Amino acid sequence: MIFAPLGITQVNLVLLSLIAKIISFQIPHSSFLIPHLTFNMFNLLIILFTILTPQEVERRTAIDFNKHLSDLMPYIQKYYPEVDSTQIAQWEESKALEYRIINGEKWYFRRAADNLFRIDPEARALKTRLEGKERAGRDTVVMNHIRAVLAEHNDSPKQKLFVRQEWDFDFKLYFTPQSGLRDGELIKVWLPLPKTEQARQTDISITYHNRNVELNTGTHSTAYMEGNYSTHNTTMFNIIYEFATYAEYNPLPHCFKHKKTDPNNAELKQYLVERAPHCLFTDKIKALADSIVGKENRPYYQARKLFAAIRELYPWAGACEYSIIDNIPEYVIENRHGDCGQVSLLYIAMCRYLGIPARWQSGFMLHPGYDNLHDWCEIYIEGMGWIPVDPSFGVQSWGKTDAERYFYFGGMDAYRLIINTDWGAELEPKKQFERSEPVDFQRGECETEKENLYFDKWKYKFTVNLKN
Repeated sequence: MIFAPLGITQVNLVLLSLIAKIISFQIPHSSFLIPHLTFNMFNLLIILFTILTPQEVERRTAIDFNKHLSDLMPYIQKYYPEVDSTQIAQWEESKALEYRIINGEKWYFRRAADNLFRIDPEARALKTRLEGKERAGRDTVVMNHIRAVLAEHNDSPKQKLFVRQEWDFDFKLYFTPQSGLRDGELIKVWLPLPKTEQARQTDISITYHNRNVELNTGTHSTAYMEGNYSTHNTTMFNIIYEFATYAEYNPLPHCFKHKKTDPNNAELKQYLVERAPHCLFTDKIKALADSIVGKENRPYYQARKLFAAIRELYPWAGACEYSIIDNIPEYVIENRHGDCGQVSLLYIAMCRYLGIPARWQSGFMLHPGYDNLHDWCEIYIEGMGWIPVDPSFGVQSWGKTDAERYFYFGGMDAYRLIINTDWGAELEPKKQFERSEPVDFQRGECETEKENLYFDKWKYKFTVNLKN
């Protein structure tokens, strides 16, 4: 079963019947009703109001898995000129070459060819030998920035924030005249907006918007607009804002007393519990976490071990849409790879299972030449408070010191725009139909009075400018 937020007005007699059956335990446990889950009304409501129809799941899956093997072969043969069916079958078996069976036919993920050389160790090594390490430019930016942060920290060891940077951010969401909507049809749009009340992000101001805008700074921070679709011209929704960011660094204090978090702490208990469908303490999650931490029982070092292991075990690869994945952390484990949001959810689930409070953060990474959507998280360590962690950036191999190598465990660079402080929350104003992205919020969301408008109906782009 797949989940994506639905408006409450869509609950019909079928769902009401499902509620009654679940409450009376007249249906068998599924992937979200499992014996080890402490099931409560909160989980029930999340599930019931996040169900996608099977037809919509199939449609979204077909959009993501739209390649035949013949489409992949030119790219694969650049590196494996003599590749044969046996090798292809081996990659499929190892999940390095991702596919789905749709209507009895094998269809490959739209990024399967590129991902193969990220997921399979041999293929990755071959490509690196021939072309060099990918993202070397970003590594240089990160290295120089981290060293600047650490230098400022050495000068002012009692501070947490360093290296102020000032930005302009121009976000556009638009519909072409060929989008298939009716001329004059009302479109409701939610655009990403910088989060307020974040220490690393200040001086936020809107400098331009091309339509009336309603600002909502909830869990998902949004700029809401409405406009009428045109079959003659591009229908544009545009907002520009400026803000300042800081890097953060939190080293382990000297003579630190390691303490576990009280699971009954009123302010932290919500960050310790399971939450269907993407944060469950399944057998696979527990086994993986236990195998990584071993006999280590200090929360700080448990979390650090998880951080170091994730990037090593699960290399970054382009991800299919989250809305077609039942349980994202288990997907990562089973498929041996994950993008930034997927490994962040895996990290959060393992931390919470071990009794370490963990929560989501996401928005954009702004590194010059490598700006993109990005997800990370925060964990709570007794005696330190909340500290940032970026599992997908992981241990920095170029680092010469422990502080450099483990910077993204307790530290965060200034190249971040924070939009969200949790996953899968309600948008403001409330959306009436299912979300295109039920977990994260960066690309925006759209709907008409009649239906959700999925990603295939519109486009987005953003331009970021570092001013200092």
